[in-house]
Amino acid sequence: MSRWEELRNSTADKLREVNERAARAAERSGRPADAVRVVAVTKYVEADRGFEAALFAAGCRDFGENRVAHLMDKWNALKEMSGKAGSDPPQPDPRRIRWHFIGSLQRNKVRRLLPYTALIHSIDTPELFAAVARIMREENDPATRTYAREDALLPFPKRIPVLLEVNISGEGNKHGFQPETFLEQAAPCFEQTGPVEIRGLMGMGGLESSPGEVRAQFARLRELRDAARKAFPDADLAELSMGMSGDFELAIAEGATIVRIGSILY
Repeated sequence: MSRWEELRNSTADKLREVNERAARAAERSGRPADAVRVVAVTKYVEADRGFEAALFAAGCRDFGENRVAHLMDKWNALKEMSGKAGSDPPQPDPRRIRWHFIGSLQRNKVRRLLPYTALIHSIDTPELFAAVARIMREENDPATRTYAREDALLPFPKRIPVLLEVNISGEGNKHGFQPETFLEQAAPCFEQTGPVEIRGLMGMGGLESSPGEVRAQFARLRELRDAARKAFPDADLAELSMGMSGDFELAIAEGATIVRIGSILY
């Protein structure tokens, strides 16, 4: 058996186990088995190592990256390799992948990121939201457009879905809106009617928190989402992105619709 076949088979087994655990957790919470989307966090590996190819071969279509430059480099590397006949391993066309941006986003990187991502998980301030909205308006107006790309297969998006990040753990090294003032802080984001679509909330459990504390943090994020639904009924807040390799089943128990899985897939 070749190295590629071993990687493909082992990755398929691990992804299957994660999907089965997620499905069982969803059913225990009274939801359908397919209520949770697994995003494979691929930020740790380079494209030529074949991990994305193995995930794609196993049926995964949602990949997560946390750095703008790394996502762009990986996208272009996969595009180049997928266009070569007989590439080993056979690489996926990056246009067939839904790329989730899950890391901290700097305002000066927004314009570069937007054509590459299907969902931004980490809008953590009203100012960042306003910057994304402004750039979307500029790039969709012929009078102010600056984005130009010879590759017409990657146009600038007309609309961009985002999640608002909330610092539910209270840790100083985490980004996000503060839970205590979330509705007040986020009101300007919900009240806009532009091309940025708020799809839900994102949060991370505390690294030093006990399982009980982490579950309470996830419950808090769900409660904030529910409160936002009442305060801003026009918003489509279907998504709760919470839970990673060590705590995703706790997150699903509290209503997660997206879990971000990295280390246990390797």
